[in-house]
Amino acid sequence: MVDRQLREDGPMSRLISEPTASIRSMGELLATALIMEKESADRYADLAGRMRAAGRRELADVFDRLVREETGHIDMVVSWSRQVTYKPLEILPPEAVPQDVFDEEGIGFVSPELVDAYRSLAIAVRNEERAFAFWSYVAAHGLSPEIQGAAERMAREELEHAKTLRRERRKAFFKDRHPGSAIQEPYDLSSLEMEVCTRLEEYANMRGNTGIKGNENEYRDLAVEARKLSLDLASDPLQTPAPVGPPPPRSLDALCEWLADYYIDAGEHLLPQAARDRAQALATIAVRRLAVVRYLVER
Repeated sequence: MVDRQLREDGPMSRLISEPTASIRSMGELLATALIMEKESADRYADLAGRMRAAGRRELADVFDRLVREETGHIDMVVSWSRQVTYKPLEILPPEAVPQDVFDEEGIGFVSPELVDAYRSLAIAVRNEERAFAFWSYVAAHGLSPEIQGAAERMAREELEHAKTLRRERRKAFFKDRHPGSAIQEPYDLSSLEMEVCTRLEEYANMRGNTGIKGNENEYRDLAVEARKLSLDLASDPLQTPAPVGPPPPRSLDALCEWLADYYIDAGEHLLPQAARDRAQALATIAVRRLAVVRYLVER
């Protein structure tokens, strides 16, 4: 069940390393869940305080909302524990606490004026995805059917949290697309897909020079696909006239993610049904491409 959901929901952030300790009881599982949720709440609260002190009230509100989300998760775990164990949650030894699940990705060291709601929510999405990966691992290696089932439930919860945050991230992504923004330009999807194609071909050439033929072929396959999308969008634009907004990012990974978010949003909001259907098909391609690109970059 968990594996199927992972495939359906596209790219997921991975754990840096596999969990080193196995979970041996329901009490330990729930104690692990509690400490993970509490760590997230505490970290988001710290970031909210930092943004508030810097005068970034709108971002403090974003992190405050994340704290409330995590607090709700804590309440759910505590309630579940009372139903299952009928006793206080276990206190885990330090070595049993999952490592590398929550990662604020250095945002605490970034100047607050360079942080925006999209980036903040993107970090939250990736944290939920890593939590999903953690519980998926526990479900696959659980010592009993009870632990496996409970871990699957936790994985599903984290997956739902990630979906909710992903929707909020998309809203933040498109919120600033209005004429008052400092820099505006038309979104030429055909040119952007061709740029992806060019970047992929560059990566393929670099990998080819290192002798990693498998990676080279995968990059070239993606480049061919991006070129075809570019030509299709040039002959039949998704939207006319093209919307305008802040310039898209230029790195391969970020541009692939930008296009995936763009197509997903278009698939939800374009008025003609045919255009929405087409955008959704493009989103499926873009999400799969993003997953492959991230996988190849990590190899």
